[in-house]
Amino acid sequence: MRIATVRILETERLEDLSVRRLTREVRVAPANFYNHYGSLNDLLLEIAADYFEVFRDQAAHISRTSANRTEALKRTVFYFVDFARCHPQLYRLMFGYIPDAYTYPRYRLTAGAAFEDLMELIYGYKVFTISDDFGPNDMSVLGSKVQIGYGMYAMLCGLSNLFVANASEGPFAKIGDPRESIAAFLNGILDAFIKGDLPKVLEGKP
Repeated sequence: MRIATVRILETERLEDLSVRRLTREVRVAPANFYNHYGSLNDLLLEIAADYFEVFRDQAAHISRTSANRTEALKRTVFYFVDFARCHPQLYRLMFGYIPDAYTYPRYRLTAGAAFEDLMELIYGYKVFTISDDFGPNDMSVLGSKVQIGYGMYAMLCGLSNLFVANASEGPFAKIGDPRESIAAFLNGILDAFIKGDLPKVLEGKP
């Protein structure tokens, strides 16, 4: 049923998904669904957890094949945003569609591990471990340990939402090669932070 659900979400919105719609797709009775999952949200959170594991594998590959952490960060940001652009419903499922997602153990574990991997990429060492067991609302922990990293994560989500909230190509819909233009756009934003351009702007004459 996971494969069928992902297939449906490539063309339909999460709001339109139901147990009846899904079981019609796989040609089984709705009652059969509950032999495998307690609710539709349970299935959706399993799928979200699956994709967090995909994120981790891809991020690890990027780190192994990049010349340095700066290059790895840029490639990871592009992968993250490009995923949101190409799979907006899966992105929404992974990041906020189900309000109480962090009460689901496997989702919490995989989402937390993916965040830990991002922080390790930024800082160069493992800031968190699985045993820390934090969530996105644990601001006292995140603020004291990873201010810069959490700021980067928030910017990453904001950039992704730019594409999810708009047409499939977002603000680059009318450009011949949107992926190339998006990569250049993201590189420019990251360079502004990496190279310290923001202080120059703030200290400049109005």
